[in-house]
Amino acid sequence: MKLSNLNSILILAVSFLKFSSAQKNLDASPLIISSNSEFGGAIEGASVDVNGEMFATNFDAKSFEIGRITPSQSLYHTSTSIGTSFNGIRFIPLTKSQVEQGIKSVAFLANPKENQIAKIVEDKDGNIVQSVFCKDKTLFLPNDVAFSYDNSKIYISAQNFTDDTVIGDGGLWICDGKSGEIIQLESLGRTNGVEVSPNETTLYLSEAFNKGGKVISNKIWKFNIDKGTGKVSNQELFVDFEKLDGTQAVDIDGMRTDIDGNLYVTRNGEGQVVVFSPKGSILSRIKLSSIIKTTNLEFGGKDGKTLFIVGACKDDDTKGCVDTIQNDIPGRAFSALKSLNGKS
Repeated sequence: MKLSNLNSILILAVSFLKFSSAQKNLDASPLIISSNSEFGGAIEGASVDVNGEMFATNFDAKSFEIGRITPSQSLYHTSTSIGTSFNGIRFIPLTKSQVEQGIKSVAFLANPKENQIAKIVEDKDGNIVQSVFCKDKTLFLPNDVAFSYDNSKIYISAQNFTDDTVIGDGGLWICDGKSGEIIQLESLGRTNGVEVSPNETTLYLSEAFNKGGKVISNKIWKFNIDKGTGKVSNQELFVDFEKLDGTQAVDIDGMRTDIDGNLYVTRNGEGQVVVFSPKGSILSRIKLSSIIKTTNLEFGGKDGKTLFIVGACKDDDTKGCVDTIQNDIPGRAFSALKSLNGKS
């Protein structure tokens, strides 16, 4: 072997070691475990309000109920429709007028059983009014939602889970957060996690495929967001888990960003959250203590730096568990709510 070739190999090896050492393996701590959980195993839709309080679906194991995770477990809202199955949730900033009217919070929720995005408005006395906000003949089985604070657009994923996935079993929709007008932007395989970067120039969307009843592919795409219309373009591969680490059979579920644009991705079935930089390199892997079927996550708490991760409990998958881990910086949603609430 030539000396020049040997030097090249050594340089590559050193570079690999430096890159690997930059990836941190972290451990989350249990907050809600199976023995004290009031959530069911289908817990989903982790979300935060302007006060840093945390919420999730499947309270009391009922698909039509939302519960508080913090400050303590309690019922937050029961749907007015018995056909409801709540999934993704996003609280949005209030306008100055809404604050003056005594409105406490507004949230959009994916309702897959009724093929719609619901809206709930809570007043200062805790009374909640639920209504249908986004509904269209093209929208089916909405799964998760993301929100653009710049232009009040709701991004919606969906998935029709079949043995053999085809294009059209999922997609991407955009709904105007003021008018409720909705259109389909993309037709894809089954889509799940959806999130917007903090500068609102990039949309992240997961896509998965099944074949013969087995999951064979899990990828995350990124799109450019048009600041004026909210529409997306320039679809580009962000990560392919088959090429990354051979875990293409493990589904991506909820995704969230922090204020630096790092993307936090739940792996449903692996009991793990993978954290990516905006450039697509792995920053850390977070191992969960009480959860195996990881469904969603969000930053909350008083400073928005606590990452709350939800999913079915390892020791009893009929119960919903919550793990937490502290971060150095706050989440995008919490920061936006704090800075924008009551200002417009």
